[in-house]
Amino acid sequence: MRYWLLGLPSEEFTDQQAYSYDSVALPGGAASPVNDGDSVAVAGPEGVFAVGEARGGVVRYRARTEEVVQAEVGLGLSLIDQERLAAWTAPFANSAVNGQRRDWLVTLSLPVEASTKGEAVRQFWSYVRSLGPSELPTFVAPYGNELDGQAYLLGVEHEQDPEE
Repeated sequence: MRYWLLGLPSEEFTDQQAYSYDSVALPGGAASPVNDGDSVAVAGPEGVFAVGEARGGVVRYRARTEEVVQAEVGLGLSLIDQERLAAWTAPFANSAVNGQRRDWLVTLSLPVEASTKGEAVRQFWSYVRSLGPSELPTFVAPYGNELDGQAYLLGVEHEQDPEE
């Protein structure tokens, strides 16, 4: 088994943070130098956010972190040693992708000016599509404890200061 680092471009990292994916494609797909069963740390511009196993031209996530582990990484694939992989992924090694699940209340509210309810709904979905997960905050709270809610952008906790 070999150990790899996959550095994603900014746009792909943002996409991976914004949506629920269980894998990411390897450059070159099945023709990449990564063998099935190899371990791969996956990083964005600021550092490592996941670790997974190569299978059929993709990296299937084993664990992800909400807080990126700071690391200097380049784009593409790099062969790394086991110690470096362990150091980068230790902070979230116990946070399995499909770990214990619980109920969350996720909400999105927008004030919309419209003449009818139907138009208001169409305007709402137009705003959601145009703003997307990088500009449109969602609020997440444990189900039954809504007062403990936090704002999130791109899957990361975000302060909602009206001055910003």
